[in-house]
Amino acid sequence: MNAQDSAPQLLMSPPDFFEVAYTINPWMNPEQWSLDAKRLRRDAAWAWSTLRSTYESLGARVIVKPAAKGWPDLVFTANCAVVLDGKAILARYLNEERAGEEEHGHRMFDQLKARGEIDAIFRTPDGVYFEGAGDAIFDAGRRLMWMGFGQRSSRCAHHTVEQVFDIRTVSLELVSPRYYHLDTAFCLLSGGDIVYHPAAFTDEGRELIQALAGDKLIEAPAEDAENLGVNSVCIGRDVVLCHCSPALRAQLEGRGYRVHVVPLGSFNRSGGAAYCLTLRLDNLFKGRAPAGQRLAA
Repeated sequence: MNAQDSAPQLLMSPPDFFEVAYTINPWMNPEQWSLDAKRLRRDAAWAWSTLRSTYESLGARVIVKPAAKGWPDLVFTANCAVVLDGKAILARYLNEERAGEEEHGHRMFDQLKARGEIDAIFRTPDGVYFEGAGDAIFDAGRRLMWMGFGQRSSRCAHHTVEQVFDIRTVSLELVSPRYYHLDTAFCLLSGGDIVYHPAAFTDEGRELIQALAGDKLIEAPAEDAENLGVNSVCIGRDVVLCHCSPALRAQLEGRGYRVHVVPLGSFNRSGGAAYCLTLRLDNLFKGRAPAGQRLAA
């Protein structure tokens, strides 16, 4: 991955073994999944391929992380790490149902490091849970990392993020199990605009978001939040999302964004959508160190 390459570098993992096999958030219902599992798996394969094709049509380069049997949520690559300036902080999952993904994530990032896609790998201390870019959203314009805590990630995970990336963090408590990661209720757009769902946050959190976002804040209609439309990906002026009400579309287009809707119903049943299925590898804050100065971690 070259820093001068403007094409977004995205990590995705195919849904070869994806299913709703357990319940770790309110979206998940294994019994309902089992009633129509064959169709839902087929729909997941089509939706994932369509999402990947959409990214590639927008100029992104997609790197594929192999699926692994027995780990159905491996498809949600946003949770496996957060990457900035070529440094990756790997996930430490709260739920035992996902803890086994850590080994696969570490193996994949070792391979990325060997290929020069990233430079160094870090982890939070034992007992400090951290679920990657799902709870750590880089804001280049404001020069900070927005961080979610209270459902999956530990509040003190911000210490590792600050130390590794040398960046200011803003911690936001998530109060609803339905919005268990920051990315389910908070989306940063390229122009500095922020789409968010107020009910996911405390009064203090809402006030903080409002103070930092100012007139760049877009309140997502309940319809969009309840269909995981906030869990979206912005590439330049293009926004890729699984649901977009007329009201949200009008706000986005009114600010100069182009809207691309990719239905992701099977993944919604697990509480995930476009952002969950995608990990950005090439975000830059202070830049990657010259090759000769990179230290192993």
